[in-house]
Amino acid sequence: MRSTIASCLFAAAALLATALLPARMAHADLILLLSDDRPSITGVAQAIQSAYQGKLEIHHLAGNRNSASRIAAAVQHSNKPQVVAIGLSAAQLARTRLTGKQVVFCQVLSHEKLGLVTPWMKGVSATPSIATQFRAWKLLDPNLHRIGVIASKNMKGALAEAQAAARANNLELIHIEAAVDREVPLALEQLAGRIQGLWLAPDSTILSAGVIREALSFSAKRGIQVLVFSPSLLKEGALLAGTADFNEIARAVLSRLKQASGASGVPGEPLMPLSSANLSVNAKAAEKFGLPLSDKFREFIHGE
Repeated sequence: MRSTIASCLFAAAALLATALLPARMAHADLILLLSDDRPSITGVAQAIQSAYQGKLEIHHLAGNRNSASRIAAAVQHSNKPQVVAIGLSAAQLARTRLTGKQVVFCQVLSHEKLGLVTPWMKGVSATPSIATQFRAWKLLDPNLHRIGVIASKNMKGALAEAQAAARANNLELIHIEAAVDREVPLALEQLAGRIQGLWLAPDSTILSAGVIREALSFSAKRGIQVLVFSPSLLKEGALLAGTADFNEIARAVLSRLKQASGASGVPGEPLMPLSSANLSVNAKAAEKFGLPLSDKFREFIHGE
């Protein structure tokens, strides 16, 4: 009799404990790993939450090393096969600590340098469509013909995309490779006189805050237009800014996961490119360069 009562009490306690668990944690269909609380990370997470039809289990890695180890262990032992890693820290944790999962990473630059791509782990580009950015630039300045970019060897994929985008828009793209940030000033000098515009590519290998300021200052003095990766740099004198659309990233991530469902790994290309860009313009800089904001240009940037 006592054993029967004890068994009943144990079963009741187990049911109560299960009921008290957060619903999405107990029956999650997909796991999200967030590197930190920056808008570029949480914005994508929110877009995935809005687009995803199932339930999500969300882990924030911001904190100490012990919390990261605990989260890695929890995810590894979960019966959920698919994981989205948003940001660098999340992607690195997934790459080094998870096995037997299907992982899609996003909001990561220089994935080649970090060796993130494997048969079971693929990504979505953090760089907005370069073709869209170059098209907007050409609409703003039809006389633009030669643009330069300084980038490390870790930007190989983005540079191939940029060369194709340049050709499609009747632009010549001149690339100078730099390995570290201190090589950027010399590269700028080598480009001066050869280009009308500078594409300041989002290359975390060579770009520091000081180098970005120096590149913008140098370009302003030499009368060089600059396309940047953050609207915050427009007030520093840049002409155009292109950023990725969180909703497009979310759709691409979920598309990759759907393709992977039932597969042994994550099929397809190492990095899925984006097809659009959110564009903004510095009207004062455009006026300085004598570039009117035509109706065609306005329609293009507001339609993307």
